[in-house]
Amino acid sequence: FREIITKTIQAVILPLLPIYIFTMICEKSAKGVIDVVLGTGAKVIGTGVVLSILYLIVQYLIASLIARKNPFRCLYNILPAYLTGFSICSSAAIIPVTTKCTLKSGVREDIANFVIPICSNTHMCGSTIKLVTTSVAVAYLFGVDIPLALFINFALMQAIAAVSSPGVMGGVLMASVGLLGSILGFTEEMTALLMAI
Repeated sequence: FREIITKTIQAVILPLLPIYIFTMICEKSAKGVIDVVLGTGAKVIGTGVVLSILYLIVQYLIASLIARKNPFRCLYNILPAYLTGFSICSSAAIIPVTTKCTLKSGVREDIANFVIPICSNTHMCGSTIKLVTTSVAVAYLFGVDIPLALFINFALMQAIAAVSSPGVMGGVLMASVGLLGSILGFTEEMTALLMAI
């Protein structure tokens, strides 16, 4: 079943997604609101990247206290894995890069070879942060008020959905579509705008 879902996402949904986003951008241009969409998109992406970096720094500070290592040196060593994961949106595809970078930080090879494939979700937290941030921005653009309890519920459910999709390129985005409608009440247009951003 996992293979069917993966192949459907990779062969049908992801190839058609750029066309869908392109037509949505054309529609926004025709309505004269493309500058709002692009301006908001740039701000949201920037906010998501900054929050992801802060999250990583906190994670590495805590881990460095336990392991008694320099957190910024470890972050520097793992940077190629994060940049690769950020650019291709698939943690499973960067397992070899992550393993190589982890070994530079002094982790034993047997531990790295065991833990990294099992925990191959390098971009999961970043994807969740960006999707939650983007959903708030889209809700704001459409004048939808999200109560704090509902927002926390969505953020936690999004994190759970992200765990299920690290092996599928763009899988976290696809896993969030159902949550956007069922929890936050997003319309198709709001979901499409989120995907475009």
